[in-house]
Amino acid sequence: MNKYSKVACVISIHLAVFCISYAWADETLPDTPQVEQDVSQITAKVSVPPEFDTSGDKTKPLFVEFAASTKLTDELRTALAAEGYQLVGSRDAAVVIYELDGAFQALRPATKRTAEIRAGDFAEKPDSLTTKTGRGRSVMFSLNPIAMIVGTIASNVGDATGARDAVNGATVGDPDGKCLAKCDKWEYRQRAVINLTRIEAGASTKVISVSSINAIALEPGTLFARSAKEIAAVLRVPIQFDFKD
Repeated sequence: MNKYSKVACVISIHLAVFCISYAWADETLPDTPQVEQDVSQITAKVSVPPEFDTSGDKTKPLFVEFAASTKLTDELRTALAAEGYQLVGSRDAAVVIYELDGAFQALRPATKRTAEIRAGDFAEKPDSLTTKTGRGRSVMFSLNPIAMIVGTIASNVGDATGARDAVNGATVGDPDGKCLAKCDKWEYRQRAVINLTRIEAGASTKVISVSSINAIALEPGTLFARSAKEIAAVLRVPIQFDFKD
């Protein structure tokens, strides 16, 4: 093979990789292996203001809603009704309102790869959780009153379509192109927040529960469930959900 043939061969190989990367652009790459995590490693904290009081709520008309999820709202209504709470179908008919919301966030420090999703969105469509490349501009993700910087997202067309991720994943073993071996051992720092806002006579108080873990696989369902369980234990209110990872 002469030198011109060699050059043509190299160019052909690069063009093939380029085309394959765009063919993969719309596919979801496997970020981490699905391994079972030790739930004893989860840490959980609950913040309850002194004025938060649910002791008399069983006898009051109660409206409940979990933001962005009919599924979680229905689970909550069923659990509360089973415990004797007097549920109503609208805010106007209620004396007390429970509003719940939450979010999951993850950051892999080794590559700054991130993931984030609202609790209600995850409950409705667990498969919608994806990770994002660590390259690009920083973003802020807020769950009032907690605001956390969770890393970076794509800032150019190649990253946005996943083309560069596809090439890096195929050539060096990691979507961010940072290593040649043992990339699957890198952990994500993860945390899930669930908050419950209680409203009565126009006044609102909020309880916040945060669960966190460092793990290779993403664990949004496990962390959401733990955060809800901690609120239930502290308030003695049946707030537990069947989240699926």
